[in-house]
Order: sequence, then structure tokens, then C-alpha cells
Amino acid sequence: MDIVIADAGPLIALAKITHLHILKDLFSGILITQAVVNECLQAQTDDALLIKKALESGWLKCVENPPFKHALSKSLGLGEQSSIEYALQSDSNTLLILDDALARKHALRNQLNIVGTAALLFAAQRKALITDAEVVIAELNQTGYRISSLVVSQLKISMI
Repeated sequence: MDIVIADAGPLIALAKITHLHILKDLFSGILITQAVVNECLQAQTDDALLIKKALESGWLKCVENPPFKHALSKSLGLGEQSSIEYALQSDSNTLLILDDALARKHALRNQLNIVGTAALLFAAQRKALITDAEVVIAELNQTGYRISSLVVSQLKISMI
């Protein structure tokens, strides 16, 4: 992929369990819109601090929110809307990191490439960046970030 764009949910979730570095290890750089930055940094938490450090180090890069030219659901958050819109306006081959079901539906409807946090964790396992994706997913679930067992089962089957 030429451009990787992340929504706030996966960033916050991975930062909460101190696994944000997995994204850095998988991709040379990730773009996030200003709306996503605002969402990630609104709380004074440890995960927000990790995301702020990633922005300061440069592998996570903030881009301005694009002007909205496409009809997207008002039910989507501003971060999701701006991430999808940025991908739609990009001239490059893009990959969106999204977990929200409605956001994924809109991205797919617009023929965008998407990947979820769970799939990234299994990719990290295949590349020996982590030992066991399911253990990391269990950690995410313990923080309240839900990844269904059906998704995990489907990803395990695809690894075979």
C-alpha cells in the first residue's frame, strides 16, 4: 500500500495495551487526520501519551481533515468520516485501518481497502512480531475493546 490511514479506535485500543508499536513494525508510516488526532489526544491518559509520542517521532503523521465531498453517514464519527474521505480523495493505493462496523461498511461500499485490528495482529504473529495474536486480542477484550470470537475464528482459518 502506498498510504496507510488509521482511525482512532485501533490506535487507542493498541496503545491501551502498550502494543501501538505493532503498527510501526508493520508499516513504514501511518497517516491520521486531525479529527483522529483530536479524538486520540482528548483524554490525559497513558494511551494518549503513547499516541502523542508516536506523532512526535514521525511514524504516525497528522494530515489536515479533507474537505467533505462524498455522502457519508452522519452516524459515523468525525474521525471515521475524515479517514474515509481522505482515502477517497487520495490518488494513491490506500489501506484503511478501521474496526467500526458502520465505517467498514461505508469504506467497502466505496471500494476502499480495509483491515481491522484483529487481522493486523494475526499479520504481526505471522511476521513473528508477537507470539500469539489471540493473547493480544484477549487483552484488548479485557479493556472493553470487543473483537468477536467469530472474527478470531475466521482469521485463524485463513492462516492455515
